Amino acid sequence: MEVGIVDTLAKHIADAKGQPKVRAALSKHLRETKRHATEMKKALVSMGGSHPVLKEGVSKLVNLAAGLVTTAAPDTIIKNAIADFATEHFEIACYSFLIETATVLGESTIARTCKAILKEEQTMARLLQAQMKEVHTAYFKQLDEAIEPSITPQARPKQNGPASKRVKGRK
Repeated sequence: MEVGIVDTLAKHIADAKGQPKVRAALSKHLRETKRHATEMKKALVSMGGSHPVLKEGVSKLVNLAAGLVTTAAPDTIIKNAIADFATEHFEIACYSFLIETATVLGESTIARTCKAILKEEQTMARLLQAQMKEVHTAYFKQLDEAIEPSITPQARPKQNGPASKRVKGRK
């Protein structure tokens, strides 16, 4: 799971142009995610298992395909934010169950590792939720600039709401 997310986070960082807070949060979480992947690989080895290379490859392909779908879309920043938010909550659910499983199996070291990772996933989920308004505002600013590129912000007439609401059929 963690390994597959690395490439997606890197792409979302690149897509977050003009959003320094979002880029900073995603960059920090990318470093955490790489560490999470390493820690979970160690946990598997400690239990006599091995890293599921095939599953990792499939996960990377799925994340790559999801990234390609949004690459050229004007609402990429919104889709990325939704995907990142959903991914964090998926990870929260996974680590919650891994903690329970490790506890039942008496694997206290793995349970502690998963609890530490869970805290970071929860922190990232809260941060992404706190940034939703900023991402949304950036998206509507992008729409305004695309719709009325030749009009300077000072020369634009006062309107109720962003340009996206004024363009028929635009979502």
